[in-house]
Amino acid sequence: MNYQAKQQDSIASSNSTALANYEPQDIIKIESYIEENKVYNPKDDSNNPVHWPQRKKYLALLAISLDSFIGYFTSAIYMPAVRDIMVYFNTDLTTINATIALYLAFNAIAPLFWAPLSERIGRRWIYIIALIFYCVCTIVCGVSKNLGLFFAFRLLQSIFASAGQAVGGGSISDMFEPRERGKAMGLYMLGTILGPSIAPVCGGFINQNLGWKWIFYIKTIIGGAFAILSFFFIPESLYVPAEKRVDPPTNMKEKLNRLKFNPFTSLLLLSRKETAIICIPVSIGFGWFYYLVTILSPTFGEVYGFSSGTIGLCFLASGVGNILGALGSGILSDKINNYSIAKNGGVAVKEFRIKPIYIGFPFIVIGSLLYGWLLYARVHFMGPLVGFAMFCFGLMLSIAATNTYLVEANTSRAASAVSLNNFTRNMCGMIFSLTGVQIRGSLGDGWSYTLASLMCLVVFSVCLPVVQTFGGKWRQERKEKEPQQQQH
Repeated sequence: MNYQAKQQDSIASSNSTALANYEPQDIIKIESYIEENKVYNPKDDSNNPVHWPQRKKYLALLAISLDSFIGYFTSAIYMPAVRDIMVYFNTDLTTINATIALYLAFNAIAPLFWAPLSERIGRRWIYIIALIFYCVCTIVCGVSKNLGLFFAFRLLQSIFASAGQAVGGGSISDMFEPRERGKAMGLYMLGTILGPSIAPVCGGFINQNLGWKWIFYIKTIIGGAFAILSFFFIPESLYVPAEKRVDPPTNMKEKLNRLKFNPFTSLLLLSRKETAIICIPVSIGFGWFYYLVTILSPTFGEVYGFSSGTIGLCFLASGVGNILGALGSGILSDKINNYSIAKNGGVAVKEFRIKPIYIGFPFIVIGSLLYGWLLYARVHFMGPLVGFAMFCFGLMLSIAATNTYLVEANTSRAASAVSLNNFTRNMCGMIFSLTGVQIRGSLGDGWSYTLASLMCLVVFSVCLPVVQTFGGKWRQERKEKEPQQQQH
């Protein structure tokens, strides 16, 4: 202890001697530079949300997952009722499919606003307020008498339903340490992807027994319940260390200036090569998923003569695949990451997070082939549904692993990175759902899903090795360029 004390005295003395050679104003600059360049470590700050009790964090994660669930649940719940809605509004299938496609488009664009806004005003109230407005828009859809009103409020509904998907990745980054994020992201994505899996089951039976309008009334009740849960279980997780806090605004003008942001800065993340490339395969896979679910109702109605309630049950296949994929990702992601770090001499590499995708994407390729050709052969309906479940398992596992990688590789802008992936996925979903009727009409069931299989095989086989090989190098090059750009 005496030796350590002497050593510290010696260091302090030498520092004082070194600083004695400078003028007072120079000393202030040096101390300021040292203070500004200290690396903030959340583990050293007891107030940081990563130190919250596990119960508090996982209750918040549950509520966030439910908020995320509502987005895709809303997009898919009325798919078994499209024929009845088409008749009610006296329109055609392509027009009704356009409401699904444009819902996805707005679901892609809105998070570009929600994510940066959450990084300024916080996460909590975005979840709550968005759900309140979601309920208002949903009830208007249910009471609509004409297609124009239904269409308009369906798009507004999409904007508010997307908040959970937009902000969830940021909340996970706030609350969980890197070693926990794989599991947390898997549970979060379970809510996100479970939506389009169970929604058609609910929608089919609601439509068959109560009518399609009750689909929207029940969604309003669910949205209200989730808003209450969010109010009680989601605390504010956006944390600013004491040394980085600024004084509160003194007037309205200053307050508005601090809220200013460019929503399309999230798209600038596409200039990061590894971020752009890793979004491509899951976006293509998600596009084909929405192609499948958009035309599943008319396909199974035509091939097997199913009612809307029975068609809704067919979507349980995707529910099984999505649940297993989310659970598999949550288990595999952290285990593979920790094993890879140990094999790498204790050195963590962010690209370890994409390894589970190598397990997932073969299921996408094989599942789409099975689904398409068994449907073409008109075998028992369980045959295509097994392929559907395999496809969803692989896609869910891949999406969850991709989101975990994006959070790890863009920690300071985690919400924006996940929103960017949401944007690219939903844009592909919009394109494929809008053209679904035409693709099936041109290629038929067998060859359309063969095309899906080949596209997924190519993009996954090319993009994953590229990111794994060059992702770290590209990040390092950016870090080296940033100080140079700041100097200029």
